[in-house]
Amino acid sequence: MENSSNSTTNDKEVLRKQTDYPLKKFKNYLFDFFMLFLAVTLGFFVNNLSEDRSDRQREKQYMNSLINDLKSDTTQIQDVCISIKNQIVGIDSLLHVMENPDQHNFVNRFYYFALKYLNSATFYSGSDRTISQLKSSGGLRLIQKIFISDSIVNYYSSSDNVKYNTEFCLKEFNKILESEKEMMYLKYLRVYKIDSIPHLEELELLINDPDIINQFYNQVIYYLSSLINYNILLTDLKEEADTLMKLIKESYNLKDASE
Repeated sequence: MENSSNSTTNDKEVLRKQTDYPLKKFKNYLFDFFMLFLAVTLGFFVNNLSEDRSDRQREKQYMNSLINDLKSDTTQIQDVCISIKNQIVGIDSLLHVMENPDQHNFVNRFYYFALKYLNSATFYSGSDRTISQLKSSGGLRLIQKIFISDSIVNYYSSSDNVKYNTEFCLKEFNKILESEKEMMYLKYLRVYKIDSIPHLEELELLINDPDIINQFYNQVIYYLSSLINYNILLTDLKEEADTLMKLIKESYNLKDASE
């Protein structure tokens, strides 16, 4: 009986020792909360820092890719402008020929200039690989420098305008090709080289109607004015591309592989 009483007393002593912890002070709870808050905040900060670093790397990759597109554009513009200037000179010569239908060797000269300068054409297409990726993936938001993103948007707006004029010029050019099919014996192209046409004899037009020739003249002069305007737009676009490339290189400290 005495042992049972002692056991009960001992159990009470153990229970009291287990539950009789000193109460934490308020500042201890505050310290624990602060440490927990600091740990969460630091984790959030480190995660954001990692994401920001990744975004900056992607931004720079996009800028490098954009530089390559702009280089491709400027090279293509140079080639197209050379072709257009040559075509403008040839078309102008054709118009002079058509303005004097009674001159000697009119038909030969008509064939020569029409087939040489209005049988093919070169137009601008542009490279929009990077800007398409930026738009489709929401990558434009990665560009922190507002003046850079504005310049990019403005450049591709100008490029779209040039492409619209490309379609317009191509449409007018196709009209001329259709008229040539109606007016000319294109079999001469299979038999003779174009440069030999001025010296051939007995060339004739499929249709030698003055009204149709005048209509063709109107088509050609309209196409010529379109080409002149198109060439101006291309020249302006190249200047924009050069300016944008310089701006991007300076802002992102980018260099050409050859530098």
